[in-house]
Amino acid sequence: MQEIVYIIFLILAIILFKFVFKINLKKAKELQENKELEKITDKFPKNVEVAKEMLGMLENEGVKIEEAKDTQTSLYIAITNKISIADMKNNYARLQTIAHECLHSCQDRTLLLFNFIFSNINIIYFCIVTILTLFKVVNNQILQIAILMLFTLVQFAVRSFLEIDAMTRAKFLAKEYIEKKKLCTEEEKEELLKEYDKINKVGIPFTVDNLLTNGLIRVLIYTVISAFI
Repeated sequence: MQEIVYIIFLILAIILFKFVFKINLKKAKELQENKELEKITDKFPKNVEVAKEMLGMLENEGVKIEEAKDTQTSLYIAITNKISIADMKNNYARLQTIAHECLHSCQDRTLLLFNFIFSNINIIYFCIVTILTLFKVVNNQILQIAILMLFTLVQFAVRSFLEIDAMTRAKFLAKEYIEKKKLCTEEEKEELLKEYDKINKVGIPFTVDNLLTNGLIRVLIYTVISAFI
């Protein structure tokens, strides 16, 4: 059965990416907290003010900013042109995280809107075709697997480009902001930037792997359903 072969290859691909990108959850967790660096970032303004100042530096002041108290995830919402900042009061990486979202707001708007719309189309299509397959309305499962894989590759290509671009440039915007504010010593600045480099070295491969894995798991779920109905 073709579906069984696809299942095996999808599982192997997901596992392989973990090795290729050297995903290390332990190392990622170790970078989440640093009391000494938190004392340095405490010298800087609150998150919303930091975002406003960074957007000013980017000459992109028309973006709405809100602080979300009940989430640990910061994000830029392209459809509403709004940055939602997580509760990061004690997070030493908050300057780089805010820079990341500010940079998203400056990226090509066509790409941002395409990513938002296409990712939702992908999810909706997956849900509909899965339900129709379960009720045996859809019979050509191999075609649907191919379509889902194509959708995954398109979404991954666009989203990974946007994320890698923002993550790579965030350190430099954070550095420019730190130097502009002059609220810490040169030594403290270097300590922060050194740690931001470490975050990127772990975070970029982790993000790419996460995007790939999430997409492939969706295809895998549909393939498993197709194999056993």
